[in-house]
Amino acid sequence: MKLLTSFTTASVMILSMLTTSANAQDINLLPEGQTLITLSVTERVKVEQDTLIATLRIERENQDAETLQREINAAMTDALDAAKSVDAIKVSTGHYSVYQYNNQPQGGRADNLWRGSQAIILEGMDTQAILKLAGEIQAMGFVMSQLNYTLSTEKADEVRNGLMETAIKRAQADAQRAAQAMGKMNVDIATLNINESLGYSQPVMRARDMAMSAMAESAPPVADAGETEVTLTVQIQAVAK
Repeated sequence: MKLLTSFTTASVMILSMLTTSANAQDINLLPEGQTLITLSVTERVKVEQDTLIATLRIERENQDAETLQREINAAMTDALDAAKSVDAIKVSTGHYSVYQYNNQPQGGRADNLWRGSQAIILEGMDTQAILKLAGEIQAMGFVMSQLNYTLSTEKADEVRNGLMETAIKRAQADAQRAAQAMGKMNVDIATLNINESLGYSQPVMRARDMAMSAMAESAPPVADAGETEVTLTVQIQAVAK
């Protein structure tokens, strides 16, 4: 894992016994001399993406719908056979579409054709294996629809666990500082909520790479991993006394 940036933001709201607010009912339950502290801490870190997903599609046209579908099915069978021979890659199929359209030149006779397409999706952490296989499938007549990196669930969970520990420690420290500023020495955590999220994943296949891959039948495409921002927020309510 490549941790690129890490920073914390915190907001503190100190609610005393004399304060009137939405939490007034909770405050009234506190013994005299105690103060309710509500505090939020957010941890963010950018992590290098570790999973590559390549989506390729086969496109065909024919005046006969049955022939068209046989061509697509045959191409998909060849691509799946090639993909399933690589253990490190997860393989699935995407949207399958067949429809009729009218290819009619201006002023000419109607020319009804059938058009169809289907996608194959490659996913895994072995970047070189996926790019090599994608190049082989392109040589079968497939075109690249999408090539992007993402952060795996396992890596995201691992990063969140580290952020959670850091955020809780910071929240506890901030609550203790707030209590000390009011002349109170003891702090007990009453409630703790954890919110987590993933940020924007940068696209990784440049227009130049798409064009080069389209021109070279067997040349594998090129991709660079981006970053995903993992965010975790800890909200606590603490009683200072």
